Amino acid sequence: MTKLLKFVAANILVVGITGFVVSIVVRLIFDGGASQRDVLVDALTFLVGVNGIMTGSGHLFSGPQVARAIGWEPSPFQWEVGLADVSCGVLGVMAGSYGRGFWLATIIAFSIFMLGAAVGHVRQMIVAHNFAPGNAGIYFWFDIIVPVALILLYVTL
Repeated sequence: MTKLLKFVAANILVVGITGFVVSIVVRLIFDGGASQRDVLVDALTFLVGVNGIMTGSGHLFSGPQVARAIGWEPSPFQWEVGLADVSCGVLGVMAGSYGRGFWLATIIAFSIFMLGAAVGHVRQMIVAHNFAPGNAGIYFWFDIIVPVALILLYVTL
């Protein structure tokens, strides 16, 4: 069990991504397909919601370990980052119960936070040569790809 928890902690984004993929596959199998609306709501629920709550919880409750994974020194600012992640996560989980205006607000908040974080990752790669997995790995790409995909899904809906 400890190995599983360590794996999940090290690959926290995999949990939300897996939930998103499973949800879409279930829709394909049992509903005969997934509409663009379904994909957007599932992305908000899992990629924003579940991931936000989980990554935020990491910053809030395992700050020093998360800091090391990112290539940072532990900092009191992780509390604020954790709360920002959790707030986006709560919006994502709630989004499916509301309409387009709520989705848009959630996408805007999430995209500003994540794309801004991506800029910070690039800055750290250039200035501090920080290529730690939590700075230059999947989290960096997630911070770019998911907001752009959400924006495109929303504007073409």
